[in-house]
Amino acid sequence: MSIALVHYHLRPGGVTRIVERQSKALTAARIPHVILTGSYPQQESDLPIRVIPALDYSVMPSHRNTGASTLMGQMCASAKEVLGDEPRCWHLHNPTLGKNRLFPQLVKTIAESEVPLVMHIHDLAEDGRPENYSHLRERREIYPLAPQIHYLTINSRDLTLLKSAGIPAQQISLLRNAVGPINPASEVPSSEETSPLVLFPVRGIRRKNLGELCLLAGLAPEKSQFVLALPPGESGETTSYSTWIEIARKQRLPVQMGVVGRDPPSPAGDSTFPAWIHASTHFITTSIAEGFGLTFLEAIAYGRPLLGRDLPEITTDFRSKGINLQSLYSGLLVPRSWIDEHCLHNRLETSLQHLYRSYGEHLPDDVVTQTAESLFGGDFLDFGNLPESIQLEIIPRAQASPSEILCREENTLIPADEWLNAALERKDINRSEDLDPWSSAAFARAHRDLYDSVTQCRSAKPNWLDPREVLLQYLQPERFHFLRS
Repeated sequence: MSIALVHYHLRPGGVTRIVERQSKALTAARIPHVILTGSYPQQESDLPIRVIPALDYSVMPSHRNTGASTLMGQMCASAKEVLGDEPRCWHLHNPTLGKNRLFPQLVKTIAESEVPLVMHIHDLAEDGRPENYSHLRERREIYPLAPQIHYLTINSRDLTLLKSAGIPAQQISLLRNAVGPINPASEVPSSEETSPLVLFPVRGIRRKNLGELCLLAGLAPEKSQFVLALPPGESGETTSYSTWIEIARKQRLPVQMGVVGRDPPSPAGDSTFPAWIHASTHFITTSIAEGFGLTFLEAIAYGRPLLGRDLPEITTDFRSKGINLQSLYSGLLVPRSWIDEHCLHNRLETSLQHLYRSYGEHLPDDVVTQTAESLFGGDFLDFGNLPESIQLEIIPRAQASPSEILCREENTLIPADEWLNAALERKDINRSEDLDPWSSAAFARAHRDLYDSVTQCRSAKPNWLDPREVLLQYLQPERFHFLRS
């Protein structure tokens, strides 16, 4: 058995971490493998990496004249350098994301060769990424189906939706990401020694809902500090990010953004990510959408209590394995009277029209009404479901009237400032062994079972799933969100 792991790049990010952990797991399981990628990692690595520039995102100018057949030849040649022969199984990360114009034909070539193929789905162009989908819209052969082709998802949400779109149950499964290995957790600073330092250990992209981070900071006890680890990077979301930096400055909110690599947590310290983790007393998440939801588990790994917004599509997987997420709310609510609802509905209709047009779809007559009913029922509106322009208007008013902002925790409504005070006092009751389902050993076993399955089945020529069936799963009214439109 020999495996080729393929990803666009090895720049810092969630999928890169997974590829690196996969390689280490395969090494531990003594499975020969190679990593084929479009860029070198930023730090030196002893992993079996071969760089093929044409695998990188299509915006990279160095490979615009490369064809899919040339790329396939380069991949086979690079794999042979490490493995001695072509791989028994190709394992492609995010092959349907629309980030590289050559990938649809690359997938088609591998699928029609009948060599076992793993399609590892972390993110989807159909899920709030219309700019990516534009590269796929004219393609009909994106999702191949055959016994030797297996799809992996990193959460039950995508597993369910892709099954509903038509991928057979025996050809798709959930693969839990590995959490770690990471450095041992440092002791949480005592509340008697330091004020709360609440770390959001992510990049500041729009779906992380930075307005909610600012709102909570404005409601926090005196001397609390809220910190976002990193700026948005190459995502093109710098305008939104800069807006929240400016509102935090203008309203004198206790928020620092983009601190890692720039600002140390103490005058005598450094600005590394481990330094900020060591200084933190809590982790927070305000994200409105996640692929895997690493922050929920990394908080446990680092021994930090976690507070913030619940995402049942993600956290149900964790709770089913015994993880206790005691300080998460299901909604951060503002009075309807604070909102110009005519303006809100106009924004909703405009956003939906733009979203459907971007995906090449006609906006159905009843979708605006159905989406409004899904998002805006009840006497309160969820701050996280609102467009950023309205979130900006709410923050000064919330600071003036903090008791009118409510948290919905389970089925109870609590003033948000009271909820936050209580959450900051709670200790984490999870143990490091609670992360065993996401251990490196479990990760390695899952991969061996996967590759045994796909390499031992009888191969066949592929059929192709209608890609529009996948798109329609993700355009359901209840799935709309302003921060992803």
